[in-house]
Amino acid sequence: MEEKLRGGKDDAFLKGVTFALAVMVTLPGNAQATLVGDDVTLEVFQNGVSAIGPVTETVGAGAEFNLRNLISIDISDSRTDFIAIRNLLFNRVNDFVFTDLDWVGEPGVIVDVLLNPIQGFGSASFTSDSVTFSVAVPNGDFPVSSGVFASIEIITRHGPTGPTTAVPEPGTLALLGLGLAGLGFARRRLKHPA
Repeated sequence: MEEKLRGGKDDAFLKGVTFALAVMVTLPGNAQATLVGDDVTLEVFQNGVSAIGPVTETVGAGAEFNLRNLISIDISDSRTDFIAIRNLLFNRVNDFVFTDLDWVGEPGVIVDVLLNPIQGFGSASFTSDSVTFSVAVPNGDFPVSSGVFASIEIITRHGPTGPTTAVPEPGTLALLGLGLAGLGFARRRLKHPA
């Protein structure tokens, strides 16, 4: 009778350890920060004068901004594509200024931007929460074919900006739990030899 009672305790102990390990292994890891779901504001300046906006849209699937059926702008989790809806001419200085870039999931700041000027022109600059894409046409017109004419990758740093506290990852916690469970079994085996 005593053997069954001890077996019941062992079963409860094993169930408890199994449950604890399952919880530790399924704990979420690092949060994925994204612009999807964020409200982003765009203002377009031509020769230093506001020409469009400010307009605020929520980042989601598809293009967020359609500028006079000439240019659409599609913002994804960390990239912005500029798409000419049809062939067009740039003939002045155009600045596309995106502000209020706040990441959903984890706070972050912009630390760099990488411009891919697919059709060979433009520059990009940034602050901690804004990006500016500039198209300067010094002499004459600059033709742009329909399709993506520029793409900007946004490089960010996420998490607290002050001192940080190291937090063990779920895998580390699972290994610790397995080690402690092994020690418990070894100790129990020493106390109750078979």
